[in-house]
Amino acid sequence: MASVKVVYKTVFNRRNQVDSTGKAHVLIEAYQSRERRYFKTGIRLLPNEWDTKRSEVKKQPQINRLIRDKMAELENFELNFSAVYNRPFRLKDFDLLAAAEKAKLQPSVTFTSFALEQIDRDHAAGTIGKVTYGRYKRVIGLLADCLKKPAVDFSDITYTLIDDFNAHFLAVENKKINTVYKHHQVIQQYLTRAIKKGLFKVMDNPYNDFRPEKEPVEKEILLPAEIEKIEQFVFTEQHEHLGFYRDAFLLAYYTLLRIGDVTRIRMSNIVETEHGLVLQLKAQKTQKLVRLPLHQLHPIQNGLSKPERLIKQYARTDKRPLFARSHARLNEYVKEVVRLAGISKHVTFHTSRHSGITFLTTKLPTPIVQQLAQHSNIATTMGYVHISGQHITDSLDGVKW
Repeated sequence: MASVKVVYKTVFNRRNQVDSTGKAHVLIEAYQSRERRYFKTGIRLLPNEWDTKRSEVKKQPQINRLIRDKMAELENFELNFSAVYNRPFRLKDFDLLAAAEKAKLQPSVTFTSFALEQIDRDHAAGTIGKVTYGRYKRVIGLLADCLKKPAVDFSDITYTLIDDFNAHFLAVENKKINTVYKHHQVIQQYLTRAIKKGLFKVMDNPYNDFRPEKEPVEKEILLPAEIEKIEQFVFTEQHEHLGFYRDAFLLAYYTLLRIGDVTRIRMSNIVETEHGLVLQLKAQKTQKLVRLPLHQLHPIQNGLSKPERLIKQYARTDKRPLFARSHARLNEYVKEVVRLAGISKHVTFHTSRHSGITFLTTKLPTPIVQQLAQHSNIATTMGYVHISGQHITDSLDGVKW
């Protein structure tokens, strides 16, 4: 006898109860012959985030896709059941799916061993430096310490564990909020990678619900006068090698490029036009094509622009990048350059991007700067802008009241 088709639908806050955060579960209801079963989607929402009329999450197409995928997984199991087991499907047969999923998701590695292996690979590839390498490994170890186990299994990764980890380092260890936030970033990074490799379910990711706290930090920027000091600084023979790192830093300031893009520039990315040089590069972070008219950025009267001069200076005949150095070494030597130039500010390579964006907002409309900086929205651009007292004074002096 053929089985009765199961009817599926999404249900929010089935028991009309919310947890301590004010959220409730989104469930999938399976109905067959007056029987019902409910399946967790791993998604919890505030009541105002649920569209009752449409039975879906408001303005969250990715989350709604996850719910549909889960529902499709249940339905496919039901539809294929008779052919596999040679009998009609009943609701309780979903237990077989749960058992199969559990067996399939038992990885041969723990989260700890996976993360440590990935950190080793990132270090060997030069993606992370020596200091970052040590910090990342410590964070993975701290997560295991929180469980009082030598290693964290993927099944251990729950909202409770992440919440306990957060509370422990804020209260017991008395760590600063932003320090703990960076710990979470490391865990999130390698957990996301495990999800992409099929070792962990995206629906089980505790960071779907847990949001680490972060305090705003006022980052240092270099003013145009300080950039000029760096540009004009003459290195002694002892420090002559630092000229390369100074120029890489200045190129990032002129172009607003991230460190990962500066270190990837090859001559094949440089197009010579009738007006001057143009840089075309696929951004490492956004995967968007960046097209920068170098001849129009920081031009010099009757000559090449500043970024054009640097490209010409370091031009190569082979296919190697012009500024191929590890991120750790670039950061280390840029600090030395800034110190030698007599600037006492705490500077990293990324300071070039902050400083360049801030400078350009005094010269160009912010939407134009947004495009040059490759930001998807203008709020991100404004987050990079650090208006100094001198900028305010100069702007007010220029107003024709």
